[in-house]
Amino acid sequence: MNKDYYQILGVSKSATAEEIKKAYRKLAKEYHPDINKSPQAEEKFKDISEAYDVLSDTKKKQEYDMFYSMGGRPGAGPHTYQSGSGAGMGGFDFSDLFTGGGGGAKRNYRSSNMSEEELESLFGDIFGMGGSRASSGARTNPRRHTRAQKGADRHYQIEIGFEEAALGTTAKLAVPQGAKRVKLNVKIPKGVESGSKIRLSGKGEPSPNGGEAGDLYLEIKVKPHPYFRREAKDIYLDLPLSLEEALLGASINVPTLHGKIKMKIPPGTQGGQKFRLKGKGIIDAKGEGDQYLIARIMLPKELNEKSKKLLKEFSQIHPVKPREDWF
Repeated sequence: MNKDYYQILGVSKSATAEEIKKAYRKLAKEYHPDINKSPQAEEKFKDISEAYDVLSDTKKKQEYDMFYSMGGRPGAGPHTYQSGSGAGMGGFDFSDLFTGGGGGAKRNYRSSNMSEEELESLFGDIFGMGGSRASSGARTNPRRHTRAQKGADRHYQIEIGFEEAALGTTAKLAVPQGAKRVKLNVKIPKGVESGSKIRLSGKGEPSPNGGEAGDLYLEIKVKPHPYFRREAKDIYLDLPLSLEEALLGASINVPTLHGKIKMKIPPGTQGGQKFRLKGKGIIDAKGEGDQYLIARIMLPKELNEKSKKLLKEFSQIHPVKPREDWF
C-alpha cells in the first residue's frame, strides 16, 4: 500500500526534525487507542507511528525521499514503498509495539527512533504519569494508567461552641495539603450536631498522577453549654426561682440562644413546672424548635430562729400535704 507519510503527519517535505516530532506527538495523543475509542483510532495510530518512524530516521527518510523523487507516489502505479521492504530499509513494524515483537503479546508502545526519555515524556503526558518511575526503577506500564488516580480523602475533627453550632459560624482552619498547609474558611450551617460531617470537595490530598484532588471531611464536635441542653431542635434550661418568686410570681429576664427576653412567672409556680418559649430553639432550613424552662425552686440552706418561727406560722395558715397529693 502506498502511503504519503508527510500527509499522514500533516507536515511539508521540508519540515525539520523538530516539526516532525511535534506533529507526531500531537497526533499520537489524539489517536492513541486508549484515549480515542473510535473504531478507526488504532489504525490511524499505526499509520502515524509508521510515518514518524520513517521520517524521524535520517537514513530511512533519505530512502523514502529518493523513492518519491523517482516518481513513487501514493496510487502512482508499480512503485511501492513499504516500511521494512528492500535492503537497508529496516523501517517500522507495528508489531514492535508489542512485547516480544509478536502479535497478541502485551503492549509496551515502543518506537525504535524514540529515546527512553522521549517515550516516557510522550506516554507520561497521555496517561497522566508525569514521567514518573516506579520505585523499582522500571517504567510504569502505561496500560495500567489509562485513568488518573484521585487523591486520598482527609478526615478531621473540629470543635465548636454550643451557640456556634446552633446559630452557624465560619471556622478558620489550616490543613495540610501535600507538602504545604492551606488556610480555609469553612461555613458551618445552623443547627449542626456533634457527629455531623461537612464535605469539602477537592480539599484533600493531591492526586499522585495529575487527577483530581481528594475530599476533606470535617466531623463536628459541639462543646457542652454551661446551662443550655439540646434535644433535637428544642433547647432546655433549668430556671432557678426563689421561694418568694415561686409563691408570689415575678417578672424576670431569662436567657435564650437569641438573646435575653422578659417573661412572667405566675404565682404558685411549682418546682419542675415547665414553661415554653415558642420559636426560641434551634432554627434551621428544616424548621424551628422551642425553648423550655424548668422551674427549680431554690430554698435557703440555713434558717435562724425567727425564720423558723415565721415558717411554722405560715405552714399553719397554708397547710400543704404533699405526699397525700402524690401517693
